[in-house]
Amino acid sequence: MAGGRNREWLRKKVAMVAGTGGRGGQQQSPRWTLRVRAMSAALRRRRLGACGLPRVDFHQILYENVVFYLLWVIESVVVLAKLCFFFLRFGFRL
Repeated sequence: MAGGRNREWLRKKVAMVAGTGGRGGQQQSPRWTLRVRAMSAALRRRRLGACGLPRVDFHQILYENVVFYLLWVIESVVVLAKLCFFFLRFGFRL
């Protein structure tokens, strides 16, 4: 029976939030809604660039490539160190 009570409590909470606009008892002002829409539109325009195509961020691409190759080198050094440790510890007899 606890599941039914929890479901009922959740339904009431959702209905209360949906009825008040999600601001804890206050209606959202039209001015606030316009600000949110303007901000999201500005972010979308900035992300897509001026002509609607996705903007290429060369700094991000360069950073990702540098990090990838740096981690690749570090991983190679670690694997080589483990291999050397194994051979020095146990010898070349298997």
